[in-house]
Amino acid sequence: MASFPHLLRLDLRLQARSFLYPATAVSTGLICLFVALFPGDTLSPRVTAFFVFMDPATIGLSFVGAMVLAERTSGTLFALGVTPARPAAYIAAKVVSLTLLTFLSSVIVVQVATGGAYAVGLLLVALTLCSTVAVLLGLVCVAGVASMNHLVVRLLWVTTVLYLPLLAYFRVLPQPLTPLVTWIPSYAMLVAVEASVEPGSVSAIGMLAANLYLGAWMWVGWRWTVKRFRDAVITEGR
Repeated sequence: MASFPHLLRLDLRLQARSFLYPATAVSTGLICLFVALFPGDTLSPRVTAFFVFMDPATIGLSFVGAMVLAERTSGTLFALGVTPARPAAYIAAKVVSLTLLTFLSSVIVVQVATGGAYAVGLLLVALTLCSTVAVLLGLVCVAGVASMNHLVVRLLWVTTVLYLPLLAYFRVLPQPLTPLVTWIPSYAMLVAVEASVEPGSVSAIGMLAANLYLGAWMWVGWRWTVKRFRDAVITEGR
């Protein structure tokens, strides 16, 4: 992982050149606007968790795919393929850089939604897990994709599946069907974020189970992503 610091700096520069920061500022501003439109007494912890969840989901799934396609077009991936850089270092740089961006945008949303009444430590843990899982899923989606149209189709299917747990989370789905969607990691993301924005709204066991489940997804996602990029992206240039 000796090349990780170099790849992280490269990632940050690429994000700046790709206008990712203005795009994130706009999306964060729109979320904050929606939050501000809710009367103070109707913004429940579940609704707040949903607004916060949208940031890592958007940044991790959508932005990372566009970044990787831009790197492929510019020849960056080919250059990485003929250097000693390991796929793990490339993936870690993406995860860290986008998670840092998620921290900034999500904390702003939480600050607007709660007025500062949230558990900072729990929020950072939840955001780290949520952002990492989302970025890894986004990288898996873009691995082997040759065009933006192909990526959009993949993301459409993945996003549809990831948003299904919202029906269970907001108790719209009939109870007998709820267990069918709670295994999707986005449900655990929502629970982990809710536990941080409103301490006590989720039991300690529920919060621990959500974090452990996301940790398991992060481990599986890491191994899966490294394999996908070794097979479909990095080795493409070797």
